Amino acid sequence: MKIPSLPEIERQPLQKWNDKRTAVVFTTEQVWNLVKDQLDIFYQQKFYVAEATKPAMDYFVNQTKAEVVYGIGGGLAIDTAKYVAANLKKPLFAIPTVLSTDAFLTDATGVRIKGCVRYLASQSPDLVLVDVDLLCSAPTEMRTNGAADVLSIATGMWDWRHAQDTGKNLPNQMIEPHVVEIGSAILKNLIKNAKEIGNGTTTGMKVLFDLLCLEVQLCYLCGHSRLEEGSEHHFVYSLENFLTEHVLHGDLVGLGILLMSALQGQEWVPYRKTLEQLGINYQPPGVTEEMIINTLVGLPAYVKKHQLPHTIATDYNITTDLAIRTIEKVLG
Repeated sequence: MKIPSLPEIERQPLQKWNDKRTAVVFTTEQVWNLVKDQLDIFYQQKFYVAEATKPAMDYFVNQTKAEVVYGIGGGLAIDTAKYVAANLKKPLFAIPTVLSTDAFLTDATGVRIKGCVRYLASQSPDLVLVDVDLLCSAPTEMRTNGAADVLSIATGMWDWRHAQDTGKNLPNQMIEPHVVEIGSAILKNLIKNAKEIGNGTTTGMKVLFDLLCLEVQLCYLCGHSRLEEGSEHHFVYSLENFLTEHVLHGDLVGLGILLMSALQGQEWVPYRKTLEQLGINYQPPGVTEEMIINTLVGLPAYVKKHQLPHTIATDYNITTDLAIRTIEKVLG
């Protein structure tokens, strides 16, 4: 089996990049206003991306007429660019302006299908252009949001062990000690550097970028993402069905980490401290207590309905009383 590798990464100021080929750009209006005067590319099409659905991405595939594809911004814009480039077999360049997800490193595109997140085969970028100063200047509430997908190793790895202990891991997803050892080291490094990352310093952004790279490459080596995607992400996928406004992915994952680590019986207080140091809002506006209760109570049925990998959520009978007590414990 061929193991995917990380895309080529080039660290340089945005102003030094130029590309004279005809390009299509996938971004958002806010991001484009930030970078358009710094970037020397010959774009003949520009699309503002607003939703992560397959019909929307298929529309962009049909509309695109360019030699190269650019994804500029966060996970939504870059995931869309990956899907379009893969379907049209075009060179792909990713310019992350915020470390809110690890989408700029992966070869899959996340979309919502029938109430659950699914991953469509796409392609990883041919090149990721990293301007560290640009990352440092990102809005505070978004700047380090992707760190939650590294911290989720804490709950994802617990769930992976739980599935192993109960004989529910698939044959190709059995735990390997060296993977656990490396994953634990990545997690420890995040916790150790959380304050620096949260402050948005150059050092902090470089550390977070490197940890995201390590986490993605480790998942590639495993052939799956069980290491960092467990009940905390399943909680998020279900909760998103109750939301009436957009909430940052990392904020939701942070909430999921606290709730599920408490249900797992872990010492969750250090994770809350880490989230606070990272600047991740695990009590985001737009998420009510009623939404959290309904999500927790319905989570076992949701996991089984969508045939998600085995976690503590698969086995746990989460009553309304238990949900309320867990919320009060971790959120106060």
